[in-house]
Amino acid sequence: ADFELVIVDQNEPGVLDPILAPYTDRIDIRHIHSERGLSRARNVGLAQCRADIVAFPDDDCWYPDMLAETIVSLFEAAPGAGVFTGRTVDAAGAASAGLFLDHAAEITKSGVWLIGNSNSLFIRTSIARKIGGFDETLGVGAPTAFKSGEETDFLLRALATGARGFYRRDVLVHHDQAPVGGAGGVARAQDYARGFGRVLRLHEYGAPYVAMRVARTSARALLALLTGDIEAARYKALWALGTFRGF
Repeated sequence: ADFELVIVDQNEPGVLDPILAPYTDRIDIRHIHSERGLSRARNVGLAQCRADIVAFPDDDCWYPDMLAETIVSLFEAAPGAGVFTGRTVDAAGAASAGLFLDHAAEITKSGVWLIGNSNSLFIRTSIARKIGGFDETLGVGAPTAFKSGEETDFLLRALATGARGFYRRDVLVHHDQAPVGGAGGVARAQDYARGFGRVLRLHEYGAPYVAMRVARTSARALLALLTGDIEAARYKALWALGTFRGF
């Protein structure tokens, strides 16, 4: 019962008022506004947080019962931990919004790509503030071509301070599947891949690592093409090209 909900609103004034009204007497809600941009919104919200632990759920994800209690228990049992992450699954329990390790693990620079996304990221507020929040040149709505990667960059900077992070496969957040085909999927591949490539450059993964990632994604595009899955082939090819361009 001891939690706060910070709503960072980027709509026109008044749009969310009728949605929030039934809950204002039941939940500690702080309703604030910001200019457009996902990383900007998270930083505006982070500045308002009063709790010791903060999470960054999307507006289209949902938490299972008892998740908040589970997260608090994990931090209490591991006072040396600065971050916990989990995985996102859709309503049917299938992995969504990413690929994930099949076992629990400590988070490292080499394994950071398979330990969750921003929806399933839980961090001590003091660490989030120490690293200066999210890079506002990365993420959806950023004033650059790099429309993703902000949560990975955020996590890598947290690890660079000496904070320890742990991935728990049993920590679940629900999120619907992301589109692959169609105009939306194509735009997503182009925008998100550039952000991925940019993070590889910022954190000095090196040209050989980037070449390996681009080659692997290109191979998957070719395999999809050979099996007749044109949409997947196009998505993977655009992702490979975007990664190179972002780097």
